[in-house]
Amino acid sequence: MNLERDTTAALSSELEKLRDDIRELVAPLTEEQFWTRPTEPGNTPANLCLHLAGNLNHFVGAQLGGTEYKRDREREFTESERIPKAQVLSRLDEAVATFRRVVEGLDAARLRSAHPDKRFGTVLEALFHLVAHFALHRGQMSYVVRLIGRGATE
Repeated sequence: MNLERDTTAALSSELEKLRDDIRELVAPLTEEQFWTRPTEPGNTPANLCLHLAGNLNHFVGAQLGGTEYKRDREREFTESERIPKAQVLSRLDEAVATFRRVVEGLDAARLRSAHPDKRFGTVLEALFHLVAHFALHRGQMSYVVRLIGRGATE
């Protein structure tokens, strides 16, 4: 038994399940619905996906994996270009794959070390936070998708 490997594999698996949940939630949405903001203030499913990808690419890819990803957090929420759903979901897939690749390569000493963003504490604490953050937005997306669906039938 290797607790570090078991822990990082479990975090990666949970993140992949949450990503799969998001894919299932948005699958029935049209391109227009994917970019619909059902409430003000609020987020579109597309913006939430862009935010989740940006969050993982920044805090794991760039800060732990050295990917040199440059984040534009504000644009994650304000993007209005209406990038195709398949492309947005591909970005999310890539971010989740980066998480697995980087995280499963961390040894016990690195997991116990301070994360570059001090508010997180250790790298391991940051990873738990990031998966919880992803789960929170997955829940929000469920609500947003229901609002969009209800609006489409009213």
